[in-house]
Amino acid sequence: MRVLGPILNDPRVRRLAAAAACALVLALISAWAFGLDLAQLKEAWRWLEQWLIAHPALLVLALIILPGLPVPSSALLVAAGVVWRDHPALACSTAVSALALNMVWTYAFAAGPGRRLIERLLARSDVKIPALPRNDHLRLILILRLTPGMPFFVQNYALGLLRPPFRLYLLVSLLCNAPVVCGLVLSGAGLATGNLLPLFAGVSLVVLAVIITHMLRKRLNRRNPDPV
Repeated sequence: MRVLGPILNDPRVRRLAAAAACALVLALISAWAFGLDLAQLKEAWRWLEQWLIAHPALLVLALIILPGLPVPSSALLVAAGVVWRDHPALACSTAVSALALNMVWTYAFAAGPGRRLIERLLARSDVKIPALPRNDHLRLILILRLTPGMPFFVQNYALGLLRPPFRLYLLVSLLCNAPVVCGLVLSGAGLATGNLLPLFAGVSLVVLAVIITHMLRKRLNRRNPDPV
């Protein structure tokens, strides 16, 4: 974590992350306080499913915008599979295209106004956003995309902040994420229809992506120390 470590360890950045975590906890407590139970959530999902089927463009918009926020993109992708269960190939291509657009706008935001904001936050400290050596660009993208447990929106903003070449960023990111995206969409379609074929294909894609990710991560760690 040589590149991101000093930034993430800055007290102001930590306070910002803590505030976001507190907001999430407060939202969960509020839901419990208002008496939401499992039956109500199921009924709300059935209503939302029918509404999204009637307004598919809004689901596409959600796939473009919400993964740039602390929103689980996996839930949106499964929902896409459920809503477009009769057209799984179209659902996969739509989801991948929407996530690509999300990668574009989050990179643009982080590389532009987001980077300027971080630079102002760090202005009074000795920590600076480093300029990556050209040979580290591909490795940085792979490390962040292949690190398990790192939220998708954090990956996007971190990469935009560090500014690897945009074309390389987008191509490698799509290659790393597309199999999981399609796997989750197909899993949602299989669950919605009760058809084992798309469900099996979706789960297999996700498992295969996890195995390949683990292998690539180990290989990267053996070759060089972690650049991020």
